[in-house]
Amino acid sequence: MADSAYHCAEARIRAFIARSQVPEDPVHADNTLAWLLRLEPGADSALRLAALAHDIERATPDRYRREDFDDYDSFKAAHARRGARLLREILEDCGVDAAAVEEACRLVERHEVGGDPRADLLKDADSLSYFDVNLPHYYAREGEAETLRRCRWGLKRLSPRARSWLATLHPGEPVLRRLLRKLLSENGVLLE
Repeated sequence: MADSAYHCAEARIRAFIARSQVPEDPVHADNTLAWLLRLEPGADSALRLAALAHDIERATPDRYRREDFDDYDSFKAAHARRGARLLREILEDCGVDAAAVEEACRLVERHEVGGDPRADLLKDADSLSYFDVNLPHYYAREGEAETLRRCRWGLKRLSPRARSWLATLHPGEPVLRRLLRKLLSENGVLLE
């Protein structure tokens, strides 16, 4: 992929996400990319763009809301499909080569469920970023019971390798440290 096409896509994705009404979305996008590069330092451009754009759907004014779906997994699947469509438009407008467009969009569509090594890597980076930077925001909006439910869902998504990284996180707020410790101990993850 030409550097100019990659930089155009990266800038357009960041600008799109900056409009999100979910305050942590821009930080989460960058943090997911940072986690991806910790897990896979040699990640190619399609994987890097997918990490940055995986939640782009949340930045739309008419973003999907979980209460509009019968279950959480249906909500997440619709979110991922729409995100892939939004990303495709940006990548094609920036002149990203067709193979990278297809791969980045495929990865965004699979980021909630994984299913192959590359999609699993993105899923791990996304999940670790949730625990790393989204957790305080989610807790403030949703409260302890819903946050614990969301954390349990997120922990189930993590590979064993990513679970070991999760044990290294130390949230700043005591209530979140307690919640994370509870979650990890319930699941037999050794704390650092």
